[in-house]
Amino acid sequence: MREKYCRRIKPLVAYSFLLLFGLMLLPNTGKAQNTAEYRGFWIDTFNTNLNNHADIVTVVNNAKLAKANALFAQVRRRGDSWYLNSLEPTPDGITFADGFDPLADLITTAHAEGIEVHAFVIMSAVWNKNPTVAGGLPISANHVFRTHGGFNQATGQIEAGPNNWLTRTLLPDNATNGITFQGHRFGADFWIDFGHPDAAAYTVNVLMHLVNNYDIDGLHLDRIRYPELTATGQTPTTGANIGYNPKNIERFQIRNNIPVGSTPPIPGDTAWANWRRNQVTNIVRRVYLNAIAAKPQLKISAALIAFGGGPTTEAAWTSSEAYWRVYQDWRAWTEEGILDIAIPMNYKREHTPSNVPLFDTWNEWTKNHQYNRISLLGLGVYLNGIEGTLRQTRRSLAPSSTGQSVKGVVFYSMANTNEAVTANPFSIPAGQNTIRRPFAEFASGLTTGKSVDGLTLYEDQTANPTPIFAQPATVPVLPWKSAPTRGHVKGFAKRADDTPLDTATVTVKNLNTNTQRTTETDGGGFFGVVDLTPGQYFIKAVLNNETLYSCVAEVTAGMVKTTDLQVETIAPVTSAAQSTILQSGGLRNGGVRVTLSATDNCTGVEKTEYSLDGGATWILYTGSFTISQRGRTTVSYRSIDRAGNVETIKTETVLIKVPR
Repeated sequence: MREKYCRRIKPLVAYSFLLLFGLMLLPNTGKAQNTAEYRGFWIDTFNTNLNNHADIVTVVNNAKLAKANALFAQVRRRGDSWYLNSLEPTPDGITFADGFDPLADLITTAHAEGIEVHAFVIMSAVWNKNPTVAGGLPISANHVFRTHGGFNQATGQIEAGPNNWLTRTLLPDNATNGITFQGHRFGADFWIDFGHPDAAAYTVNVLMHLVNNYDIDGLHLDRIRYPELTATGQTPTTGANIGYNPKNIERFQIRNNIPVGSTPPIPGDTAWANWRRNQVTNIVRRVYLNAIAAKPQLKISAALIAFGGGPTTEAAWTSSEAYWRVYQDWRAWTEEGILDIAIPMNYKREHTPSNVPLFDTWNEWTKNHQYNRISLLGLGVYLNGIEGTLRQTRRSLAPSSTGQSVKGVVFYSMANTNEAVTANPFSIPAGQNTIRRPFAEFASGLTTGKSVDGLTLYEDQTANPTPIFAQPATVPVLPWKSAPTRGHVKGFAKRADDTPLDTATVTVKNLNTNTQRTTETDGGGFFGVVDLTPGQYFIKAVLNNETLYSCVAEVTAGMVKTTDLQVETIAPVTSAAQSTILQSGGLRNGGVRVTLSATDNCTGVEKTEYSLDGGATWILYTGSFTISQRGRTTVSYRSIDRAGNVETIKTETVLIKVPR
């Protein structure tokens, strides 16, 4: 569900300077040729076949017809895969041509036409059938719902246990609210809970297998959130009654020093709300860093919630349904930089007057909150006539009130590009009943502003003399990928027995500037920080009385440094050297210069110090020092590393002879 942006300056045939000037001043004209913007379509495999080469050719030809340059093709729908080299089974009830790999063929065919392919994956909804009816269970015994859905065929119920990865609500089952199976099914779908560490790790592994084995241009995350409940009485203050997987609750209680097994937190508990948001953010960060570590040029995007109207103030973000209802703090993701492309699904009906301000406020918010990444606007073309979508597309591509623009639009979806509208206020003339039209008409509206036969106008040709997609567009260059100036770091914080430090505070310190960033580990001990200035970094994770350390990490622009944290107990090693200082003419001993040299094979030396009084007082070593006292002097010295390991005291005897 996405929307698209494109404007061009129509070639002008002019007979005078005044005519040229007048045309240039017309409102809503298109952009100049060779503009750089995304023009994408979501390809949902519920409604678009990708089962053989002919299906692929149809999709690519449709994209060409609309002058699109990107396809967001759904290749993971409900714990399954539209590609053969996968950790998950192919979809039930779908037959591919013999040996046919839909994703591989789409990549080859689309790339030949200069069209990007972004693998569109459903993250959390893993099954959408009633498991108690015939055919209601996945065919494959390895499907994630069968292995980790907790369904007991004998009882017909979902059962709790450490192997159950599903999220749930504590509200009673209620068919009106779409809640069934002991609070585990929402509408048609069962969702896994990313607060269960094994569910998060499994999902990352599935996606990384995809990334490593296919030449995709991007990885596109959808349903990267908790499910929305339709139950009444839920507000930003009360919170949403969701996320109650037992393992998620247990982790929350341990981290907050609450007895495990005590009453679960109420939905509106502030700490619990933040916890659930963090579980979603953690997996976005983990996917982002693992994916770009494997393929630095890969573009990571997400389909984002834009229910209702957009925030009109900074403070209003926390009242958005993305933030409080489904715990998807995507503003934080764009600000942190753990998405390359944010795509809010701004699905509104243009012909419904009350929807227009909802659409426009999300457009304004999105354009003004891109930070150091980019955004596209996702348009719900399936809700609109062609005329309405063209209006929304032009507004989406226009600058915000502060002059900010998105980098394109994505349409949801190629299968359903328009709907019939009764008394369509935007038909020409206005008020006609417009029918649902085929894809070719939608493409013609984008590229010519009128129907294929030229007899029906979809836009006012005087107000909009240049069609929105009059000319092809190039894919925008992402400067943080094409010419990176920052690097990233990731790793795991695990004890010697391989158990993770769960929700430990991680500090990443630049050893050149002493500036630092902080983050937290997820339930599997994973941590990561993006957009670091290149240089050397010291990293530590602290959880209660435990601290794990990294060896010094060298961060390089455009790359992800992987460094795991560990218990560090090896102290530095320091050596001493003496050199004689000669007096004038080199005839007599003028004292001894002592030089200390320390090394540490992991965290690095924090400081070296020495003592001239047997350790009663210690002096910070900053460079060579001189012993001038006649006779025997004992120099005690030691070093301490950044993990706090103190070297056993060593001594050096300095002997300066007394003249006879």
